[in-house]
Amino acid sequence: MDRKERRKYIAHLVNERKIETQEELLQLLTDAGISTTQATISRDIHNLNIVKASDGTGHTYYVQLQKDPAHNYDRLYLGIRNNVQSVETVQFMNVVKTEPNSSYATILAGMFDELDVPEVIGTLAGNDTLLLISKTPEDAQTIHQLISDHMK
Repeated sequence: MDRKERRKYIAHLVNERKIETQEELLQLLTDAGISTTQATISRDIHNLNIVKASDGTGHTYYVQLQKDPAHNYDRLYLGIRNNVQSVETVQFMNVVKTEPNSSYATILAGMFDELDVPEVIGTLAGNDTLLLISKTPEDAQTIHQLISDHMK
């Protein structure tokens, strides 16, 4: 199965089921005879505009957002609301902590990169920590406020 077909199947699964983890998605793909890796699934999720959403009962699951440029900031705000636990500004940088062991920091970094947010000149992401680098402390404060405004 090629990448296009795999992504189409992932989109179908996400739209038909309440999938809570990448491991669950990987198992569903494996059960369907599709061999892939967790890293590939992470890239597919990002490419397909899939984010985690809360169902209001404390459970989160993947949903696919419209791939419309007008909604890209909405996608960022949803990602912040559902996954960011804290943000701290240090001079011209923001250190963003996401859900532990979620790999969401890399997804969030990709969103900032994709949006080309003018106050962010670079991102560096690990498993659950994201570093947003700005040119000035004032730009960093603007990003801190943006994140704070959209956290739970």
